[in-house]
Amino acid sequence: MLETCPRCSHRLGSPLKSGRQVCANCGWSSATLASHRTAAQDASSPPAVGNLLQVCGRILKRIFQYVGSLLGLLWGKFQQSQRNPKMKPGNMVKGLAEKLSSLEQAIPTEVGDAKRPWMTLEEAFVDLGGDMRYPNSVVHSLDGRARVPFARFREFYSEAEFKAFGLEMSLERRRAKKPWLRVMAEN
Repeated sequence: MLETCPRCSHRLGSPLKSGRQVCANCGWSSATLASHRTAAQDASSPPAVGNLLQVCGRILKRIFQYVGSLLGLLWGKFQQSQRNPKMKPGNMVKGLAEKLSSLEQAIPTEVGDAKRPWMTLEEAFVDLGGDMRYPNSVVHSLDGRARVPFARFREFYSEAEFKAFGLEMSLERRRAKKPWLRVMAEN
């Protein structure tokens, strides 16, 4: 029996019940880590079978948890689809009728409107002959007196300014953030 640890020279305590001495300072032990089993212990119940059963039990538990959570998700989606009014057949026909009426209202009523679509500011600049890729690109007014780059064209606000370039403007469409410029109708 040793009094001090051979590794760190710390004083060792009394031996354990198994007869081993362990250093509380560095963890040194007088016995090897692998334990020697007797023939009687090997014959009674091998621990490998017990460990294997525990691992199989955990795997089965995880499988059942996964299947249960998957079924819960599917059940939740099913309940949500039952509660969703858009999925009911009667509401589907009503929704289609509403879409059809909104499309019918979007059809232009004037004969010349199909030839004069509404444009954004950039589209109108390009339609007048400007090029958005070049900052020095300009457009000309109808009378040819004004040459305006896009930076200045963007600042126009009144109908008279756009009319000089042959464009009609809709202030209501501009406020609604829709395309609001189009070519003026030919009289």
